Amino acid sequence: MIKVIGRLPCLSNLYPTERVRVMLNVKPYYAPQNDWSRNDYYSLHRYLHRLVTHAERKRDEIAQLDVQRMSDNTKVLLYCIISYYHLDRLFELSNLRELTECQPLSEPLVLSDHGLREENVYYKMNVMF
Repeated sequence: MIKVIGRLPCLSNLYPTERVRVMLNVKPYYAPQNDWSRNDYYSLHRYLHRLVTHAERKRDEIAQLDVQRMSDNTKVLLYCIISYYHLDRLFELSNLRELTECQPLSEPLVLSDHGLREENVYYKMNVMF
């Protein structure tokens, strides 16, 4: 069964301004990130942001997150979002506890063309907007 999840790109050259990820029942946080652009990571960030900031409504999905299946970039993005919004109670969940061991990325992860670097958890983890 093919299903469209969010606006995460898979076919990055298809519609540059309106990218859509078509996947076989795969959540974007488990998707392979080969050849992703900064816009792709920004879309992933937005998806994770909505998931975490609506934790009460998304509690089932959050409870089923498998951090082991995520890339280092995805783990760091999730860690940054939880930390930035002071949602540390999510780190108490057994499936998310491992995120507290995230290390800064060795290469900068740039989420947009703005290139603004602000002193916060994103900066500490080598993620730039």
